[in-house]
Amino acid sequence: HRALGSVVGLQVQALHALGAQARAEAIDQAAAVVAIASIAALRVAPQRGFTEYEATRPTIVKTPDASVEINVVARDVLPAIEEFELLTIERSVTRPEDLGAALSFKVAKKATLIADYNTSHSATFIELPAASYTLSEDLNNLGFASGEFIKKIKIRIDKSQLNLSKQYALGFSISEVGSGASISSLKNALFSIGIKNQYDGKYILNGKFYHPTQSPGYDPFTVEVELHTTGPNSVKMYSADIGGYYHPGLFAGVLNAFGNQEPNYTIVAGTNLVTVQNSFVGATTFYTMNSSYTSRYEPATKTIYAKFGYNYSAGGVFNPATNREWTDVLIYVGPR
Repeated sequence: HRALGSVVGLQVQALHALGAQARAEAIDQAAAVVAIASIAALRVAPQRGFTEYEATRPTIVKTPDASVEINVVARDVLPAIEEFELLTIERSVTRPEDLGAALSFKVAKKATLIADYNTSHSATFIELPAASYTLSEDLNNLGFASGEFIKKIKIRIDKSQLNLSKQYALGFSISEVGSGASISSLKNALFSIGIKNQYDGKYILNGKFYHPTQSPGYDPFTVEVELHTTGPNSVKMYSADIGGYYHPGLFAGVLNAFGNQEPNYTIVAGTNLVTVQNSFVGATTFYTMNSSYTSRYEPATKTIYAKFGYNYSAGGVFNPATNREWTDVLIYVGPR
């Protein structure tokens, strides 16, 4: 930089002895000298904050689908055969020459991801039947072409081979990458793959919850929930606020829920009457419908009305001393 400053300084001094046109040409020449010297300096000197590790860091292969515990995929019943994007694989490079080179990698199906999720969440997912789907790529022969940094893998599903009462899932793991690359810790991705019935979707829940000590005033609340298909005419409540299959309520003024309770709503074909039952695997608490209230589904407004709970007096009669009870107005707002 000192040498560069001397060169520029000498050129500036010489400008005083030149005419206007000559001075302009000299200024252009001086700028060119500065530009060339600056580029040369950049080539031989590291930029501020740039480390030797970054210059030699290998390409990292990862899946952004690993950023959540489970990716929820919900498709309509029709069309019966459908293809859509499922798994995304990315590579992160620090050197332009790496992006310009092709890179091979492999992905393996990993059923243990399903088993581990079932264990930690008391869930009942089963692996999507192999005969019901095909993937757009051979998982043992994948790769990024030159200049490519994202690979999308599609799935083609024959929904006629699936049972709406079952919960399906697929697990994937990046298992191998080409020379010079490494596998990120974001390598495992789990997908739940469900088929939606007509009641499935996002809802606004205008609810009230009664508990003799936690909510004796039958406190009202409004939250957004989802109803997930569990059968041709049934759906189970999912609360994103609480993070699972729960029915929210206000407990001493705080939004919370009982554990080991997963309310499943069944709409009776022909009458549109609604029943609600606890579908938690291993449940010991079961619901009764309030006998003085008509729990129902109204197709015109896509609204579910339900009143249910447990510890009623005989015949489903509300008992303020012992009852736990929910009153739901679930208003459909759109697909999930």
